[in-house]
Amino acid sequence: MNILGVGGFELIMIFIIALFIVGPANLLILIRKTRIIYSEFKKQRDELISAVEQSIEIDDDIKELENLKESLNSISDKTTKSIRKIKKDLD
Repeated sequence: MNILGVGGFELIMIFIIALFIVGPANLLILIRKTRIIYSEFKKQRDELISAVEQSIEIDDDIKELENLKESLNSISDKTTKSIRKIKKDLD
């Protein structure tokens, strides 16, 4: 058993030390509060991961739009040159 790099023996030692420090009555309260804090931490972590993923998707969309802009500018330049050539030929 290995939880966050802490093996079974270490986990039992932490539990025994906490039992001596906090006392048996308050130990369950401490465990509940710890669980609530851990749940909130996981929730915040998931929100952060989601925000980072959205940021990465936005960066990809921006790069795609920049490529599209370059393509449209290229097409516009070619079209302008063609129109000028046709206009010159008509004159």
